Amino acid sequence: MAKDLYEVLGVSKDADIAEIKKAYRTLAHKYHPDKNPDDKESEAKFKEINSAYQVLGDPQKRAQYDQMGSVGGPGGFGGFPGGGSNQGFDFNFNGGGFEDLNDVFETFFGGSTTGRSGARGKSKTSRRKGIDIEMELPLDLEEAAIGVDKEFDLKHNVGCDHCGGEGNEPGTKFKTCPTCKGNGKVFQRMQTFFGVVQQETICPTCEGHGKVFEKACTVCAGDGYRVKTETVKVKIPAGIDSGDRIRVTGKGQAGYRGSDAGDLYLLVDIKKHSTLQRDGLDVYTEVNVPYLDVLLGSSVDIDTVYGKMEVKVPELTKPGTKLRIKGKGMPKLNNPSQVGDQFVKINVKMPSKLKREQIAILQKLKGELKY
Repeated sequence: MAKDLYEVLGVSKDADIAEIKKAYRTLAHKYHPDKNPDDKESEAKFKEINSAYQVLGDPQKRAQYDQMGSVGGPGGFGGFPGGGSNQGFDFNFNGGGFEDLNDVFETFFGGSTTGRSGARGKSKTSRRKGIDIEMELPLDLEEAAIGVDKEFDLKHNVGCDHCGGEGNEPGTKFKTCPTCKGNGKVFQRMQTFFGVVQQETICPTCEGHGKVFEKACTVCAGDGYRVKTETVKVKIPAGIDSGDRIRVTGKGQAGYRGSDAGDLYLLVDIKKHSTLQRDGLDVYTEVNVPYLDVLLGSSVDIDTVYGKMEVKVPELTKPGTKLRIKGKGMPKLNNPSQVGDQFVKINVKMPSKLKREQIAILQKLKGELKY
């Protein structure tokens, strides 16, 4: 029995699209081939996760899956909830919904019944774009503030240079598929509660292409792609934040038979800073100032996203006061001329111990100070 796609992603059937995306990103990150090299189980799990997300991440496909337990593919009623019965489904043939009996078969089996397939003509597998890849991109807060160029190694499938992604050895020809005779589809007979029907499905030998090559490519063994580790350089714009995604066109998995590759999506993750905290465009920090320096005024060094800077603490500054430094916050993404501010909270640092002489001096001052 086919696995439940909700179980594959570990979400409930009433999960919203945000929950589905979050679950997909977490699992894809966990089972990504880059993190699990030469692990066939993780590779299979990664493919399973991607397949589930292709359905549940698309509102129309998800609705079809929720109603029928499958999406536009063969397999009969075995993948339906209820073990193949029509329990829970309302087949209304008189009140609309299906134009004729053939539409019923197309909806459930992804093909057509014998007698109308000829009217629809021969169908070939369309050139499929490669699968997109998503991976995390950790950044320092300072890098997010100024924008940087990042380089990293990416292991993925790329189109075979030797055969141009077609799968055949250059100089050899394609020949008509012996299974489907060039039609791209084959027919299967199956027993349903409507009776015996003939179902049209994609040819498993040529995958709907109608042709097979005489000799497989000697480099990629007919796959049309090879695994390659390449250095990717990406420009990170100033002002980017955690959760933002950067699209790198054409750096996903190789496409089917020379078609366009998928895209790489970098999910930004800003690392926690030791002294700074971001809130939108503004940045916050705290600094401990000795008691007498707060009374008399002083200067202290603080961290900013642009480096160290000296800040003047006015005399008689009250504990908990927040000093505002204009223009030292984060720039706005895609509008770097708009910059936030940095706020510095002043904490009072008390002496750990007092000598008798110091106490005497402070006692004298105590009587002279006005509040």
